Amino acid sequence: MKRREFGLMTSALALATALPFRSAAAAEDFKASSGQPIYFRGWQFATDVVQSNVKRYNDTQAGKVDYATVTGDYPAIMEQNLMAGSELDVLYANPSSAVRYYGGGWVMPAEELPNIEEIKADFLPQFLDAWSYDGKLLGLSYFASCRGCIHTNLLAYEKAGFSDKDFPKNWDELYEQVYALHDKGIETPILPHWFGEYFGISWGFVFEVLNRGNQIADPRTHKPLLTTEASGAAYKTLAAWKKLWNSKLVPEEVMTYSEAAYIDAYASGRYVFSPQQIYDLQVFNKVGRSQIAGHSTILPVGDHPWGIIDSALYLMTKRDRPDAVTQDVKKFTSWYGYKDDTGKVAIAERWVQENMLFSAYKSVMDDEKTAERVRKAVARPDDYKTVLDVYKATPFPAGIWKVVWSEEFNAYLKDTLANFLTQDGDIVATITAMNDKITELNEKYGI
Repeated sequence: MKRREFGLMTSALALATALPFRSAAAAEDFKASSGQPIYFRGWQFATDVVQSNVKRYNDTQAGKVDYATVTGDYPAIMEQNLMAGSELDVLYANPSSAVRYYGGGWVMPAEELPNIEEIKADFLPQFLDAWSYDGKLLGLSYFASCRGCIHTNLLAYEKAGFSDKDFPKNWDELYEQVYALHDKGIETPILPHWFGEYFGISWGFVFEVLNRGNQIADPRTHKPLLTTEASGAAYKTLAAWKKLWNSKLVPEEVMTYSEAAYIDAYASGRYVFSPQQIYDLQVFNKVGRSQIAGHSTILPVGDHPWGIIDSALYLMTKRDRPDAVTQDVKKFTSWYGYKDDTGKVAIAERWVQENMLFSAYKSVMDDEKTAERVRKAVARPDDYKTVLDVYKATPFPAGIWKVVWSEEFNAYLKDTLANFLTQDGDIVATITAMNDKITELNEKYGI
């Protein structure tokens, strides 16, 4: 597999090839000088990797970075810390949270970094756009992925008499097959994206509506766009969900699952379809970790894309601190979020190799080592191209994510959708209430 073959990901997006970069930065460029701690916080994922990365910075660059993991409702907890001016200098954030934090005046954009033009030149354009607000790039790349691609258990699918030629090409066909699989004796054909995290059931609704061809709000004006007609994407989505819930094919406990429990449930082999993260192909195909190892694929792009862009940034805060400490914050963020003292995008490359987390940087995604890593994660050789095709087609919900009220609407959507299912809610009333909530938030923030 040649380097340019993996470059299909970028060329298919009409992306330029990676530009030549300056020589490796001198080690002293990143050396901490204030003697004060830098407080770095993130959610719970591969914390051993993070701690190891931070230790390397502290050991080689005289750093005093203090890393800790935050559990619970991460966006709300971090917002409280930012509002309070707590000891917080660098943090993870999804794009929707980043916009809100920037709007609150709590975030120092990545534009403040001295090597920002080099960094931006290495960005995949769709992520540079998704992570920019008010003309400014808000943060550096932690990961850039697709959530909601449809993982498929080939063992169960083929045992039921289906093959690749039968793969659903759209959401309607997917639900039709769910019931056909049940008729063939599979008790739980689908594990829907209804789990209890802030990015669970609400994001599941968002990506299904977008995949079906509708926006939830206008990407520029942020005015509500959902319709109550039976032909509309929101109506079709909620109708399919209501039928699925009432059919009892989905265990009710999925509503309370953490993401870890959600991943484990699919890895058990009990389900045929499940919208999951694209990088979890490595989990589902890993012997000893999954009951369907070597037999998990994702549905190819058919009549529409699957899922939405799921990504995260490293943000720098604007809390009150000495200038020397702020300079150390910039040094650490640049070292950790882009090139280290050896001139390599080392942290992003490590995330790809150890966890198959894709990056927003062209230099990482066009690297032959990345291509080799993805090939190791897929079940079949042709699945490699499927991964690229699904990834490059993934949409971004700018209408509800590139706006300061994004997290408020997401919390509302999470509760509203859970109640809709458990209380047998009315479809038209639910869609109307969603539009009204967006209008209310626009009025609240003067949008």
